[in-house]
Amino acid sequence: MNEAKMTIDVNEKPPILKWIVLAIQHVFAMFGATILVPILVNSAAGTEVLTIPVALVTSGIGTLIYILCTKGRSPVYLGSSFAFITPLAAGAVLAGISGAMTGAFLVGVIYIVVALIIAVVGKDWIQKLLPPIVIGPMIMIIGLSLAGSAVSSIGISADVEAINIKGVIVALFTFLVTAFVMLKGKGFLRVIPFLIGIASGYVLAVILGLVDFSPVLEASFFSLPKFLVPFISYTPTFAAALTIAPIAIVTIAEHIGDHTALGTIIGKDLIKDPGLNRTLLGDGLATSVAAVLGGPPNTTYGENTSVVGMTKVASVWVIGLAAIFAICLGFLGKFTALISTIPNPILGGVSLLLYGFIAVNGLKVLIENRVNFGRSRNVIIASTMLVLGLGGAVLNIGTVSVSGMSLAAVAGVILNLVLPREEDDDKPLEFEAGNKEEEKVEEKDKKEDGKINKENIVVLDHPLIEHKLSILRDKNTGTKEFRELVAEIGMFVCYEAMTDAKLEDCEIETPMVKLKTKKLNEDKYAFLPILRAGTGMLDGLIRVIPNAKIGHIGMYRNEETLEPVRYFFKVPKDIKNREVLVLDPMLATGGSGCDAIAQLKKEGVKNIKFLCLIAAPEGVKRMQEEHPDVKIYTAALDEKLNDKGYIVPGLGDAGDRIFGTK
Repeated sequence: MNEAKMTIDVNEKPPILKWIVLAIQHVFAMFGATILVPILVNSAAGTEVLTIPVALVTSGIGTLIYILCTKGRSPVYLGSSFAFITPLAAGAVLAGISGAMTGAFLVGVIYIVVALIIAVVGKDWIQKLLPPIVIGPMIMIIGLSLAGSAVSSIGISADVEAINIKGVIVALFTFLVTAFVMLKGKGFLRVIPFLIGIASGYVLAVILGLVDFSPVLEASFFSLPKFLVPFISYTPTFAAALTIAPIAIVTIAEHIGDHTALGTIIGKDLIKDPGLNRTLLGDGLATSVAAVLGGPPNTTYGENTSVVGMTKVASVWVIGLAAIFAICLGFLGKFTALISTIPNPILGGVSLLLYGFIAVNGLKVLIENRVNFGRSRNVIIASTMLVLGLGGAVLNIGTVSVSGMSLAAVAGVILNLVLPREEDDDKPLEFEAGNKEEEKVEEKDKKEDGKINKENIVVLDHPLIEHKLSILRDKNTGTKEFRELVAEIGMFVCYEAMTDAKLEDCEIETPMVKLKTKKLNEDKYAFLPILRAGTGMLDGLIRVIPNAKIGHIGMYRNEETLEPVRYFFKVPKDIKNREVLVLDPMLATGGSGCDAIAQLKKEGVKNIKFLCLIAAPEGVKRMQEEHPDVKIYTAALDEKLNDKGYIVPGLGDAGDRIFGTK
C-alpha cells in the first residue's frame, strides 16, 4: 500500500456522549502545550507577558474563527505556538507588553496577506521562498535558543550558587516520566506525554513540599481573564515588530506541513479543499484576534492531529466543542490558579525534552529533504542563520529593532534569494565516490538477504502487459486513463490467478445441440480490496467474476514506522468458505497485505491469493516469510523501495493517481 489515507467525514456529528468524550480528548491534547507557552514566555521575559486564562480563551476563540473561515471543512485545533516564546519574551524586554502584543498582531496580518496572495497567484512561490535549507535551521534556532531557559528552570545553571536537590529530583522525575510515556505510551497516553509528565512531577513536588497553594485558596471559582486590549490596556508600538513578525516565515511552513499531514490521515487534500488561502486566513485572523485580547499567536497542533488519527473521528463538531470547553476553562479561577502553582523544576524537566525536540525537528527537515552540505551555498545559508540566531545579534533601525531568530529568518530568506546557484545545488544528497565500493557490498548483501521464493510469485510476462504498464507508470498519464488501465491490468492479473480454478460439470443448450461442459461456481469467490487504492482494481475483476462477493479492509500507513493501521474491516459472513483474492495495486513494504491476510486467517479463510500491479522485492519477501501459503500475482516486480517506503521505479501513489487527489 503506497498511501496513508482513510476517508473520514469531517461534518459528522457524533452522538452526544461520544461528542463530549472526543472533545475532552482534544482539550487534553492541546492543554499541556497551551499552558506552557504563557509560563515559558513569562519565565524568559522575567515578567508577566501572557496569562494562562487568556491563552486558553484565545485558543478556543481562534479555533472557532478558523472553522468559520474554512467553512467547517478542516478539523484543525489552533493552540499557542512554541515558535514565538523567545520572540515574545524579547519583544516584551525591548518594548514592554505593547511591543509584544503589537508584534503578535502583525504575525496574523502577515498570514492574512499571504493568504490573499495565494488566492490570487497560487502557492508555488512559497516553496521557492521557504526551501528546507531556510526552514530547517530556523526551527533548530527556535529550540536551541530556549535551552538556557530550560537549564535555569531546573536550577543547574552556572549562576546558581546552591543547587536545590529537591528541585533537581522533581525535574529529573518529570523528564523521565515524559520520556517514558513518549517511548512506551499506548493510545491516547502517547498523545499527551508533556501533560502526564507535568502532572506526575506536580504530585512529587507536592510530596516534597515545593508547591505553594495560597494562590488557589485566594482565587475565586470564577474570574474574568486578564485581557489586554489595545488603546485601553496599552498603546500599540512597532518597536519590537521586526523581532516577532518574521517568525511567521517559519510558522507558515509549519502550517502547510501540519495540514498536509492531517490531510494524509483523513484522506482529503486540505491544501486544495478548503484551500491554503482559507486555512491561512483562519490562522491569521485567529492570531490577530488573540493578540488583541492579550493572547499568544496561534498554530495548528500536532497533538490534536494525533487524536484524529487515533480515534478516526475528524469531525469539526468535535473540534468546535473542544474550543468551547477551552474557553470555559479560562474563566475557572481556581483551576487556572492551580496551574500557576507549578514549580519551575517541573517546567525545566519537560522543557529539556521539548526544546530539544523542536531543535531535532529542524535537523529532521534537513535530513528528510537530503540537503547537501557538500555545497557551499547551503553551508553559507545555514551557518549564517545559526550564528545570527544563537549569537545574540541585534540590528537597530531607528526605533525598530531586529534580533536573534527574527534576524536569522530574514537573513536566510534573503541569502536564499540572492546567492548564485550552481546547477546541482538543490540536488538531494547522494553517497560520495569514496563510499561506492562499500555501497556495492551493502547492495550485494541486501540482494542475498532478500532472496525471494520464485515458486510462490507469478509475474505476468506479455508484451501487451509491458506496454500498458509503461503508460500506467508515465507521470503524464491522466486520471481517467490511469483509472481505466488499473482496472484493465487488474483483469489480466485475475485471469492469471484463475488458471488453477476448479470448474463444475453442467449441461447447456447451444443454438445447435445440448452440450455437457464446465462452469465456474462464481459464488465460491470473494474479492477484498485494500482501501482505498485496491478499489481501482475491483472493476476489472468484477468483469471476470461478476457474482463474486466483495469485502473491504481499510488501512492507512503510519509515515514514521511505515506500518499499516487498520480502521475498517467488513467481509461476507461466510467468508471462510470462499477463495479470497486480496487486491492492492502496490505491494511495497508488504505491511498492509500481510495484515489483511492475517485478519482473513483469523476469520477462518484457508484459500487466499494476493493480486497487485507492481511489487517490490522487500514486500514480496515479507509476505513470503509471514504467509508462505499465499501466492502472489503481479504484473511487474520492480527494483526496490526508497527511504520513504515507495516502490522504485514504481508509478507514484496509486490512490492519489486513481482518485485524482494530487
